[in-house]
Amino acid sequence: MKSDKDVGHPDQRAVDDWFLYGPKNADIENLVRELTLNPGLPLAHVEGEIVASLGKLLATT
Repeated sequence: MKSDKDVGHPDQRAVDDWFLYGPKNADIENLVRELTLNPGLPLAHVEGEIVASLGKLLATT
């Protein structure tokens, strides 16, 4: 965890803790849950789609 003086972005703390607490937007969990449980997609597939989508966003940013 970074100290307050090392925080350079308003979301730095949330990003640093994201892996512990997950997303703050409940829609993300709901969509993942619906995709895995209703049509039965493997969680690894859904996570792969998330990674691919974020990778595309990063490449265009």
